[in-house]
Amino acid sequence: MKKTAFISDLIFTFFLSSLGVLCLFRFLKISFTFSCVLSAVCGLLITCSVGALLQSKRKTIFLKKSDEETMQKLLLHLVLLTNEAKTSFFRNAIENEKNFVISDEPLLLYSEAEYYFLRFTFSPVSADDILPIAYFETTKQKILFCLKIEEDALQLCKRFGVNVYAGDSVYLFFKQRNALPQRFLGDELPEIKKKRHRKLWFSKTNSRRFLTSGALILFTSLLTPFPYYYLIFGAALLLTALFVRIFGYE
Repeated sequence: MKKTAFISDLIFTFFLSSLGVLCLFRFLKISFTFSCVLSAVCGLLITCSVGALLQSKRKTIFLKKSDEETMQKLLLHLVLLTNEAKTSFFRNAIENEKNFVISDEPLLLYSEAEYYFLRFTFSPVSADDILPIAYFETTKQKILFCLKIEEDALQLCKRFGVNVYAGDSVYLFFKQRNALPQRFLGDELPEIKKKRHRKLWFSKTNSRRFLTSGALILFTSLLTPFPYYYLIFGAALLLTALFVRIFGYE
């Protein structure tokens, strides 16, 4: 929620609630002055309540968006890791809870009661990928971690008693253990990100926006009794448009 929209909602709430309360008090034959004071107080209280509610909603939306972005970074990070790095990453996250051991088979961890199978690829886990896990002979609980899983593969896991952690479940697994990496593979390096932003700011296509804005401001100078301000800024925008057009990035 943008700040301007938030403020406009509060102003709208104040005037609407105050007007409603004022009409109610006048209907009850309360004096006009006293009704105005009471309606202003009630409107202020209602506006504060609505503001707190909107702020809470805004914070929740922000956290969801932030979690979604971090989750996508984590899942990509897990896909890009080597098999040995994936196994070590999982072991470091949970070795304080249980005594996990890395088996001779890659992407496999086990403890006294559980087996953890790691299957992080860009393509969803299929039923064919589940068969080796389903037929893996053990009396321990089988747990599968993956990026995505097909519906028929998920049904097969339920049939053979394999617990599945996919997508957001994987993210919550690591977040609850404070085991998210400090830096994610696939993230842009700071210098590359800064260069990309610079290219966006000084793109040749931005010259059209500067040209349009400058022309409108110069046109406005013809309609105002104080044109110098508009002439200066309009000319500055036109010069900026020319500069960006000549020296900007393609």
